[in-house]
Amino acid sequence: MSEVSAVSEKKVTRMDLFKAWWKWTLAVEVPVSFDRMQALAFSYSLNKILQKIYKDDPDEMQESMKRHVQMFNTNCDWGSVIHGIIISLEEQRAMGNEEITPEMMESLKIGLMGPLAGIGDSVDQGIVATIPLAIFVPMALEGSVLAAFIPGLIYLVWSYGWSWFLFNKGYSLGKNSVMTILQSGAIKKVIDIASIVGLFMIGCLSAAYVKFETILEFANNTEKVSVQEILNGMLPNLLPFCLVMAMYFYIIKKGPKYLNIILVTMAVAILLTFLKII
Repeated sequence: MSEVSAVSEKKVTRMDLFKAWWKWTLAVEVPVSFDRMQALAFSYSLNKILQKIYKDDPDEMQESMKRHVQMFNTNCDWGSVIHGIIISLEEQRAMGNEEITPEMMESLKIGLMGPLAGIGDSVDQGIVATIPLAIFVPMALEGSVLAAFIPGLIYLVWSYGWSWFLFNKGYSLGKNSVMTILQSGAIKKVIDIASIVGLFMIGCLSAAYVKFETILEFANNTEKVSVQEILNGMLPNLLPFCLVMAMYFYIIKKGPKYLNIILVTMAVAILLTFLKII
């Protein structure tokens, strides 16, 4: 009976998880250093839970503190699942599960932080941050004050909501949580759909913001005919489309040499202006 009581005292509560998650969100980028990156924030977020589950074993608590100040770096939102997993494993170890070793936990952290950073940075910066901007920036330019703030609010809601969800999911599913989430196929479907929408929005942005028109005209017996009007009759925004695709194929062939693209674009623009083509 006393053994059951001891285990129940070590049980991590939902409030413990929330406090640990909140500390992580507040501190994640504060104590970053070149040798440990986010490790101090990781350890800081877990310290109260470690003190709670190892309160009857000071030596193990000290060792747990030490092992979580080793180098750690991942995406702030998606990496939250690692915290949940580690809390779950530390709790099981505190309950006497000898299969949970410090080496296992360290290997899981090292093995997961890279892939999750790759997925998280791609989705957060390439999709969540850009699509709302593409939708609401034109509204803001037309005078909507609210539209200027909506992209930031959307990103904050996504960031905090998704981070908290993964934090809990990592704890509830333990070391198999990431594989369970990834193998479900849900993330792949979301990424695929968002990628399609992202490409669609890039096309809309290109048509709206890339300005490339010709001033060429030719005259017949009765009137002047604008080359730009002819092109618009064939396909609106044909020249901006050609320019964007030229840059795209350059990146595909030569790589993301953006400085070269800028310099060549400026040189061509000056030349075409001098020749009175644009």
